[in-house]
Amino acid sequence: MIIRRYLATQVLATSFAVAGLLTVILMSSRVIQFFEKAANGKIAVDLLTAVLWYRLPGFLELILPLGLFIGLLLALGRLYLDNEIAVLAAAGIGPQHLMRWLLPSMLFVMGLTALMALWWSPSGVAESNRIYAEQANRSTFELIQPGRFQRVGERMLYADLSPDRSVLRSVVLLETRAENDQATGERQVIVRAREGRRVNDPILGPDTVELRNGERWLLRAGSADYQRVAFESYRLRLKQTETPVAGKDLSALSTPALWQERTNSPMAAAEWGWRTSLVFMVPIIALLALPLAKVNPRQGRYLKLLPAIVLYLSYVVLLAAVKNGVEKESLRSSAYWAVHGLYLFLALVMLHGKPRRSASK
Repeated sequence: MIIRRYLATQVLATSFAVAGLLTVILMSSRVIQFFEKAANGKIAVDLLTAVLWYRLPGFLELILPLGLFIGLLLALGRLYLDNEIAVLAAAGIGPQHLMRWLLPSMLFVMGLTALMALWWSPSGVAESNRIYAEQANRSTFELIQPGRFQRVGERMLYADLSPDRSVLRSVVLLETRAENDQATGERQVIVRAREGRRVNDPILGPDTVELRNGERWLLRAGSADYQRVAFESYRLRLKQTETPVAGKDLSALSTPALWQERTNSPMAAAEWGWRTSLVFMVPIIALLALPLAKVNPRQGRYLKLLPAIVLYLSYVVLLAAVKNGVEKESLRSSAYWAVHGLYLFLALVMLHGKPRRSASK
């Protein structure tokens, strides 16, 4: 029991430490993208934490198996390096005992991966899509970042906002329009106004802004000619060009609903195979890690780390290629099991392979 708890503690502690580090590294680029969207007014700043939380399971469903794989390599590699495995072997404890003792840790990570892939990840994608849809339908005044240029639809907008965010002040609008005659090139439209208010125009719609006490300039590049029109009231429609993606997002579909859709849609069959493959991949990579963790004390436990990670990445890439093939109907869903069978066979061959012994002199 003491050895079993010791192995479980070493493997799980190393696995979750690696998974945490990989999560921080891989989420960094996504965090930068989210902050860029918040800076451009496409998503409210106070919703960044919620979006990151909803997207986290989509990373963990791949990071947890990799964390277990590297955790097994590092933890067992240290045992080989310190000759603890040799001591256990001298006491009659073989690879079968190690596999049996590591089984609870593997099942624990497998259960977490199943929760992520089959439940939390689809639910998180659905919630994040809902937030993006709500943000896309916000009014223009809610999108404006005061005191800076930002793109709103096909225009660049600069404006300040009143404290109650109901009035635009010092408005500047820049727009580039293509001419029908290619010889004349493009024309620049600049609109300046003292203030603007949101109105519901019966023709332009609810995203209409009424500018007051301003000027409209029409310029052409390379030409000294221009047109200037002063106005007391000028209405235009300000709307973000980005709209929610139409159609059904299968990655946001619940697993029971996906099970029903898989026979009618190759996209649903591919998504179903991908989710279940992430779960069944965990015991196979655990079997792969056992022979790969065997190192000579003179070699160090990091010798096989890079080849092992390349092997894991090849596993994931093959599954992704099968998913793409099932979506395009060039492969059947059974191709997932062919990939699993290939790596399971490789793990068994490596696990039961006997090292060569030098001939005695």
